[in-house]
Amino acid sequence: MTLTDYYTLLALALVTLAFLTVPPVIALIREDNEATKEREAAKRRIAARQLASANLPALPDIGADPEEQT
Repeated sequence: MTLTDYYTLLALALVTLAFLTVPPVIALIREDNEATKEREAAKRRIAARQLASANLPALPDIGADPEEQT
C-alpha cells in the first residue's frame, strides 16, 4: 500500500464518518433548540398567569345571598 492509497482510504473513512455523524448531531441540536423555546414559552406563560392572578381585584363583599336568607 502506497502512501497515496493510505491517505485516500483515510479521507474516504473520514468522509464516511462525517456522513454518519453530522446529521444526527444536527438533529440533536435542532431538538434541543425546540425544547429550549418550549421551556421559555412555558416560563412566560407561568409568569403571565402569576401576574394576572396578582392583579385581579378583590371581590366586593355584598353580603349574604338573598335567596339563602328566605
